[in-house]
Amino acid sequence: MGLKRTYVLLHGAWHGGWVWRDVASGLRAMGHAVTTPTLTGLGERRHVGNDTADLATHIEDVVAHIEMEELQDITLVGWSYGGMVVTGALARIPHRIKSLIYLDAFVPEDGKACVDYVHADVREMIEAHKNARLPVPPLPFEVFGLDDHAIISFVRPKLTDQPWRTLCQPVKGLKQWPDIPITYICCAGYGPTPFTSVLEEMKKDPNVRTEVINTNHYCMLTDPHGTIDLLSTSPGDPNVL
Repeated sequence: MGLKRTYVLLHGAWHGGWVWRDVASGLRAMGHAVTTPTLTGLGERRHVGNDTADLATHIEDVVAHIEMEELQDITLVGWSYGGMVVTGALARIPHRIKSLIYLDAFVPEDGKACVDYVHADVREMIEAHKNARLPVPPLPFEVFGLDDHAIISFVRPKLTDQPWRTLCQPVKGLKQWPDIPITYICCAGYGPTPFTSVLEEMKKDPNVRTEVINTNHYCMLTDPHGTIDLLSTSPGDPNVL
């Protein structure tokens, strides 16, 4: 069965812990411990803090979840916007994190916000909602390469408008943690996407393992088995060079 891990799987903007249903159950069937927290203002927590939550709130969500559940030696996974959050969480509790995986996700620089990395038309839309102090509605599924009607039917009713502050507040206080292995997984089956350029930057770091999966952005739903295979093989394993 291999090494047993503790996974904390973090969703992206507009989503919730529910998006990990197939991957979480698959990892648990392999004997791993898995939690899938939902961030303030989203998913089943949509009634709490949607007007006030910012990136710091979401980072605190993850830190508090890990501390209250007394989790240690965590494989922390951030998908999409979740990359912003897990980066901030790492800066807070590096002693609890064994490895970090970015899954088709933003990898922020210190002082940068999510809005700084998106395409110009999306940035304009986010800025308009910021100026109006309104939550940001989900982007069309075609932006993420998703055209599977069954998956769309599962996802659409669960989406929640994103608190605008979470996309506009910069992450701060970042440091380098050379002893924590990092993996970057890019979904290469759709585009254009800002994550392909992130992949190229991550390839320049010899300490980062990079992988590609030929799916749309919703890899955890469209190819859960392939996603599980990549998440369950981490740097430091005997079979990973």
